[in-house]
Amino acid sequence: MTVKPDITYLPPEGETLVPQLGDNVPRRGGPAARSFARLVMRLSGWRVEGTLPNNGKLLIIGAPHTSNWDWVLVMLTAYSLGVRISWMAKHTLFKKPFGGIMRWLGGIAIDRRSKHGTVQQAIHNFEQKEKLVLCITPEGTRSKVREWKQGFYHIAHGADVPVVVAAFDYGRKAVRFGPTFKPTGNLEADLPIIKSFYDGVTARHPQFSFATTPQP
Repeated sequence: MTVKPDITYLPPEGETLVPQLGDNVPRRGGPAARSFARLVMRLSGWRVEGTLPNNGKLLIIGAPHTSNWDWVLVMLTAYSLGVRISWMAKHTLFKKPFGGIMRWLGGIAIDRRSKHGTVQQAIHNFEQKEKLVLCITPEGTRSKVREWKQGFYHIAHGADVPVVVAAFDYGRKAVRFGPTFKPTGNLEADLPIIKSFYDGVTARHPQFSFATTPQP
């Protein structure tokens, strides 16, 4: 399988750029929210590199995930771009009084007791929604892991949606959108190619990440 990058522009080192979205990507937030998020990122020295393909349904994998600050970066990046993202969490977190807030923030309730597993429930959401950008951390935890969980791959393949690889690179203070690809169904062949995008990426806590380069 050949992975073809779907990157329209990478800014020079040190330049802050928030790329424009295509018309098919689901939107969220107004000009004030975008301006505020961009200001926060600029003042903190972070930038966005690359862009999202003009597709209404996407699965974004974000790695390496070693800190709660990764979630802050996700939300700042989403609001900077003006894209509506969704994420999955166990259904018990969606009870009153916080259920409405969780859904407003993009949460999708997953019932782990259901005979339909997490993968099937995620696929069902893609099938039911006209537009959906689902974000997943392939490690599935902030703790150190030896291998990624494979659920993201099976979701993308089962729902027939493209995967966008994204990196939280604390070494360069950049949220990087990389290649976009469609899984072939051959996990053993595809996964090494996907992981190669993260070569040299520095996690916030490199000691918890098996897939990144430690800070000097």
